[in-house]
Amino acid sequence: MQLRIELTIASRTAFSIGAGGSVMTIADKSIIRDGWGRPIIPGSQLKGRLRWSVEQVLRGLGQDIPSPFDGPDREEMNTLVKQIFGTPKLRSPLFFADLPGAIGDPAQMDALRTERIQHQSLIRPSVTINRARRTAADKLLMFQETAQETTRFHSPRAITGQITDVSHAALLWMAAHLSTRWGGTKSRGLGWATVEARVFLDQQERPATQLRADLQALVQQLGGHS
Repeated sequence: MQLRIELTIASRTAFSIGAGGSVMTIADKSIIRDGWGRPIIPGSQLKGRLRWSVEQVLRGLGQDIPSPFDGPDREEMNTLVKQIFGTPKLRSPLFFADLPGAIGDPAQMDALRTERIQHQSLIRPSVTINRARRTAADKLLMFQETAQETTRFHSPRAITGQITDVSHAALLWMAAHLSTRWGGTKSRGLGWATVEARVFLDQQERPATQLRADLQALVQQLGGHS
């Protein structure tokens, strides 16, 4: 089956999805941007965040899901996680795209991308906390760049590829809605968001009621309680 998932991640607080350094800004940590200068959620973070959510749900249903620390043999176990996201030796059948951010209607993202406001960000001062002493560390004032709170990250083709079972689409849909925090510095209130996901199988949209039924069928198949 051909899968396409459209995602919109609407920020409720400022986002800090960092590039790990300072780029043309006074900030010690800057945000990741695309070629148009817009903040983005990288496809790698999208894949990793959804994978973590799927793993936690399946473990809650009693499934033996290996972690990256279990060694290469267990990593290659045939699980639903492997079938959807792949392993070091097996490429995922799905592609996870970058999600560019926009202030305004995501449907008009291409038209908005040259507007100056789309490239603006915030600089937030912060201090490093000495967790042992529970005090602010001396001489460690930092400046962190964040995307604006009204940014919405969107892609009509956020996840695309081939799947062999509708449960894979249902798990991804569920994982997207469970993923309400993105980026770094979440302990300081950054990265809260709401997520909207639309699932298309063979170019036909699968309604939320059917996706819930798909999840209930999977739970029963795995021996859980729906």
